[in-house]
Amino acid sequence: MTVDVPRRSAPGPAVAVPAADEAWIAAPRRDRQLARLAQLGRALRAPAVGIPAAVFLLVVLACFAGPALLGLPSPVTGDLADAMAPMGSPGHLLGTNELGNDVLSRLLHGGRVSIVVGLGATAISLAAGALLGVTAGFFGGFYETFVMRLFDTLLAFPGLILALVIADYLGPSLTNTTLAISLFGVSRFGRLAWSQTLTVRHRDFVTAARSDGAAAHRVIFGHILPNVLPPLLGFALFTIGTAMMIEAGLSYLGLGVPEPEPTWGNLIASGDAYLSSDPRLVVLPSMALFVTVLSLNLVADGLRGRLTEER
Repeated sequence: MTVDVPRRSAPGPAVAVPAADEAWIAAPRRDRQLARLAQLGRALRAPAVGIPAAVFLLVVLACFAGPALLGLPSPVTGDLADAMAPMGSPGHLLGTNELGNDVLSRLLHGGRVSIVVGLGATAISLAAGALLGVTAGFFGGFYETFVMRLFDTLLAFPGLILALVIADYLGPSLTNTTLAISLFGVSRFGRLAWSQTLTVRHRDFVTAARSDGAAAHRVIFGHILPNVLPPLLGFALFTIGTAMMIEAGLSYLGLGVPEPEPTWGNLIASGDAYLSSDPRLVVLPSMALFVTVLSLNLVADGLRGRLTEER
């Protein structure tokens, strides 16, 4: 669907716009960005959003700062003499695994890798999907049709199966796992950005900017994208959790981040053989993954409603 909006280089008759849209046009770009940050801050102050956000932040701080603060040993070196030490053993708060590696160290380092994969894959999906979706909705025509058929093609493949095929083809590594998972979200971010753009591009402030001869990139990045971004960010939090779950599945199958680098997925896989005799090797990383993904989903659900209400 396309809409022909007159363009002119010389000033013409003024376009009547509502006061709210007129204020948006008149505001400097920096003020628009600050307004969005203030909107996000108000949403985070709500208990339904702030509490799970604090939980996720604590998990991130524990994974990235905990090993250094606690003086934990390397997650990939251990003493076989200390193998399968129980929880509470001297020098090993959560005990050791079958190779004598400290479980707490591997749990925190594994969370670090899982979070990096989730954030990295989501960032790639968001950037690619938003760029394609917004430009498709803005320009329309054949380009829009081509991009939407591309999204439909990607959606036709189950996300986990697509990630499995790509990860198997590229080989197990941190970079390849991140790239494989990122393709899962491109079409989802793209369709959301496209649908939001179709609504925003008919707003009076966009019509006024285009009528005044503003360049396409200025309209997209200065007027459309700031209004499309809030729902995309809310969806991104859901996607981070989904990406972490897919990473865990790939690592469990041996197609994700390879050993000896720990991730929550391969920690669950390596502890599976000891599930009946020592379930902590599976329960601890499973609970860490569960709490992290749940907190992200609760934050995303709360932010989505509040950011949408204030748009």
